Amino acid sequence: MCLPAARPRLADLMGIGLSLTCLVHCLALPLLILSAPALSRGIALSEGVHAAILLLALPAALMAMKDGWRRHRRLAPGLLASTGLGLLALGLAAHEEWLAVANPEAADRWLTSAGALTLALAHLLNWRWRHRRTMHKLRL
Repeated sequence: MCLPAARPRLADLMGIGLSLTCLVHCLALPLLILSAPALSRGIALSEGVHAAILLLALPAALMAMKDGWRRHRRLAPGLLASTGLGLLALGLAAHEEWLAVANPEAADRWLTSAGALTLALAHLLNWRWRHRRTMHKLRL
């Protein structure tokens, strides 16, 4: 049973624990992203994974960006999403060796990583601007 006087203390402890978890996550995520190309060498994925990810990302980005455009009328998220999807498609082309590059494996990793980060940024901006617009309407 939680006594009334213990609730604020429990809330503070939970807040500290969550803050530390967030700090670890925020520090570890950039390191994981930076090491993703090197880590991908040790992870064996089937050949169709690149195409499947692109086929899932395309409609998700289209729906999200379309809804975002209707709400905030900003081009940046859609342009970034298009760029990210294009980079993912180039990564797939490098993986399948449809591109004439010296090192298709490295091109695949870098293009796919850049595409994924660009697409994530597009979704983040889209979400943020949609949320701002909604919050602004609630304040009026």
